[in-house]
Amino acid sequence: MFRPASRRATGLSPQRNPKTPSTSSHSDYLPKLDTPHRICRKRIVGDSAFYFGTGSVVRTGSATVRLKDLLPLMFLLVTLPAHQAAGQECAVDEAAGESSERFTTDEFSTEETDVRLLSPWLKTDNGFTATPVYYGEVFTNAHGGIATRNSTQYEGLLDLSLDFDLETLQAPIPGRVNLLFQNTHGRGLERNVGATQILSSIDSLNNITQISELWWEFGLFENRITMRVGKQDLSSEFITMDSASDFINSAFGLSPSAGLPSFPSPSPAILMMTDLRPDLSFKAGLWDAYHGGENEVFSRNGSALFVGEVEYRYTILESQLPGIFTIGATYETPGIDPAGTIPNSFGYYIQFEQLLYREAGSEKNSPQGLFFFAQHFPTSSDGNSPFPQIPKDVLAGLTYTGLLHSRDTDIIGAGIGWVELDAGGTDEEFMIELFYKAKINSTLTIQPDLQYINTPSGLFPDALVAGIRFQLDL
Repeated sequence: MFRPASRRATGLSPQRNPKTPSTSSHSDYLPKLDTPHRICRKRIVGDSAFYFGTGSVVRTGSATVRLKDLLPLMFLLVTLPAHQAAGQECAVDEAAGESSERFTTDEFSTEETDVRLLSPWLKTDNGFTATPVYYGEVFTNAHGGIATRNSTQYEGLLDLSLDFDLETLQAPIPGRVNLLFQNTHGRGLERNVGATQILSSIDSLNNITQISELWWEFGLFENRITMRVGKQDLSSEFITMDSASDFINSAFGLSPSAGLPSFPSPSPAILMMTDLRPDLSFKAGLWDAYHGGENEVFSRNGSALFVGEVEYRYTILESQLPGIFTIGATYETPGIDPAGTIPNSFGYYIQFEQLLYREAGSEKNSPQGLFFFAQHFPTSSDGNSPFPQIPKDVLAGLTYTGLLHSRDTDIIGAGIGWVELDAGGTDEEFMIELFYKAKINSTLTIQPDLQYINTPSGLFPDALVAGIRFQLDL
């Protein structure tokens, strides 16, 4: 699923995220990353030799050609920015040696120039903010899965977030209103690979043009409690990890396979958020479960989803290494749908995020270094649901920000995802993803990506998927 999460609007995002800013103080502890949402929802095993060196790949004639076509381009996109940065640094050093006395503290600035295409028109102080982001990607199924024929596909997502500050606009009601418009086009590789953990967070399965979110947020009791009412994506505030948000596989956010009201089918909800202490926050929400995008405001299946979450933020080693521990629970009431009877179900999830190593001199709110994350999300129900369900889910991964010299905002990541299934075959699926995300400038980001899926949906041969994503912050 892609739902670039609401936290991404604050700099975290896809899905991740051009959504709406979170009211929590999460950003004080872990850095916000630029991603697609859930572009919305989830998942360090193996190395590059694993992806490139399996004998099964070189035996597949046509698939090998496609993979070889992509690999030089992916290598060039990863290495070129570092090569250019190194050349620029040498030039700066030479120039500084000749005339360093010409520069003063006031004249020299390291602040990045904003070259976004629409920034001159979108930077306003009138209470209205527009955030357009476009994501495009090309992926190919190089080996295994259901089929490798006709398996190179393009898919795109346009996110347009409109935020209205009602106080600045002098509206008669307090708070803010947010609207998220989304359009997807092209198609993903699900019919070629058959994975339960959807390969891309921007894959809506069927193309959509819709208002995905429309909500009103306001404060109560001198803003000690924040309320949000309206159509909204569950993964913008719940079951999401900032340090996992740069992965492309939807499992690292909230996958459509999880059967929850997230991208591409958010639903009406009421949400409450509060900080119990500076380091402890609580959230609770009530969603209309299984809203399938019908024209009606509410679904008619009678099922409701309750979600509660407690987040604890801390630092270790003299406040140099921040971390977040999250525990939450979900409960879904029974209902009746034309597709069948919806049983009641219960689940809980545990999430852990930790900065393991911080580079010297990196900023407090956006540190460079090594991050670790992990998640466990088991669920159980009283019967078989007509909608997708994942009984058990485990995620873990590592990301490093600023690994290459003079590429301080680039991110490299490796992660794994495992799900337990009930569809026959092996009844499980295991996924590995490796990516490098290079920020070319304030508008363009390029991200080569490799994914290996062991027994997709527990039924199909192991698959190897390669591709590249670009992000345009307009």
